[in-house]
Amino acid sequence: MTMRELAKAANVSVSTVSKAFHGAKDISQETREHIFEVAKSLGCYGRFYQGKYDKKVIAVICPELAGEFYSTFTELLQEMIEQAGCICTISTDHFLPDVQAQLIEYYSEYMKVDGILVFDLQTRLKKGHKTPIVSLYSNKDTTADCVGIDVKSAIVDAVQLLMEHGHSKIAFLSEKLTTLKAQYFYEAATDLLQGEPQIITSRFRFEKAGEDCVEQLAPDVTALICAYDNIAFGAIKALRTKGLQVPQDISVIGIDNAPMGQYASTTLTTIDTKPDEVCTIAWELLQKKMESPYYKSPQSISIRSGLIVRESVGDRK
Repeated sequence: MTMRELAKAANVSVSTVSKAFHGAKDISQETREHIFEVAKSLGCYGRFYQGKYDKKVIAVICPELAGEFYSTFTELLQEMIEQAGCICTISTDHFLPDVQAQLIEYYSEYMKVDGILVFDLQTRLKKGHKTPIVSLYSNKDTTADCVGIDVKSAIVDAVQLLMEHGHSKIAFLSEKLTTLKAQYFYEAATDLLQGEPQIITSRFRFEKAGEDCVEQLAPDVTALICAYDNIAFGAIKALRTKGLQVPQDISVIGIDNAPMGQYASTTLTTIDTKPDEVCTIAWELLQKKMESPYYKSPQSISIRSGLIVRESVGDRK
């Protein structure tokens, strides 16, 4: 079905059909609705309609939804976006920069969404990129806005807390996707402690990684800092299997403040990565960029993580 054929079926001119589908104001609403009804009956309405969807569409690109960290942030963003009367669409890039770049291009050039929120922007945006975009957590393109989390200073606080309780042999339990946190721990431990700090990187993820790392612990370690809370939960289970109690025999600190941590039989000391605050600032910043095409001064905002002290840290025996 061509536009000329539709015009003939609706008994109007081709230019009138074109104006109807492009939202022109110099034709009556009655004529527009008549053309649309004819187009729908002939099955060609979607082919010709050029009007913009009446709600803003926001794309959220995150590495995964399996982990509690990203799912928590994504759910918060979706809630904020929908409360603002917008539509939220979510995609995962599986921690792959090429996939992330493809999704950004798809949402910008093909879907023409109104804004993009992306976790850990991995590559530079293409020259001429126009869709408003804000990165969360980290950013490799200094021309893009970013709302990050200062985990490094909180890891220093965690090491100092353990030292105050008499711990000097502290291990960091990690996995392949958390090497930056491990580096932060190494720097803090090297500055504050004597001897080479132990960093264990598991080939597994989540709770299984915690169980795996415990099997590799040096015998003199009296405290653990884990790259995220799920690793801590797995580590605590493995320690108990070995007859060790938390915090009587070994202290444990996690990162991310997962809800389960405050309800565990021994509540988990953890680093709060402030998802509410980070998501609120990122969404407000994106809205400002969508509202004004002249809002182009890139911002890099860092939210300081906080240490939440609970029962899983105790004095060294």
